[in-house]
Amino acid sequence: HVTTHLIKIERSYNPEEIKLLKSRKNSLWDHFENFGLKFIGVTFVLLAPLLLYDKFISKVSSETQLLILIPLLIISIGTVIYWMNKNGEIGWNKKVENEIKNGQAQVLKIQTGKVFKRKQTWDLGSGFYIKISDNQTLFLQGQYFDELQYGRKFPNTDFEIVRTKLTFNELIDIKSFGKYLKPEKKLKAFTKEQFDKNEVHWDGDLLEIPIEQIK
Repeated sequence: HVTTHLIKIERSYNPEEIKLLKSRKNSLWDHFENFGLKFIGVTFVLLAPLLLYDKFISKVSSETQLLILIPLLIISIGTVIYWMNKNGEIGWNKKVENEIKNGQAQVLKIQTGKVFKRKQTWDLGSGFYIKISDNQTLFLQGQYFDELQYGRKFPNTDFEIVRTKLTFNELIDIKSFGKYLKPEKKLKAFTKEQFDKNEVHWDGDLLEIPIEQIK
């Protein structure tokens, strides 16, 4: 009989984890570079119609170009700020500090004897279904799991995952204590239609379904 279980605990971050979290803060240069690259891209897209019109249809005077360029630059700045804020990039350092000060490490201790693998959709990384019990299955997904599988460190019969609690369940560490467990079945990638209908599984989902029923 193969032991299968999932134990969830929350604890304070240890010094090594705090150091790792601090290393993920963005420097002033990181912010500047991130903003600059997005600004250049958005500005080029907005300017493209004007440049094409000027080259192939009719010359645009310098005065007119300037009158068009100024509002376009303002729109570019606003678009980039909105984009970065929506992606959580603005204020990221404060979120990390808040995580260190007020958050806790979420630790998943997992033992299993059966794993299925789902092909990745887009760049989300492959998905792994981990048997937790006869009626429960844990879904894990991410490119880091692919990298660990290349080294035959994951999936594993006995492993531990450490994640943040406040900043989007970000992976901090994963440790393997057992032996490599080859996935018994490979499932097709989720389709665009399944994503549109939200008929997909997400990293960290604990499914109340036997692993054998997952297709």
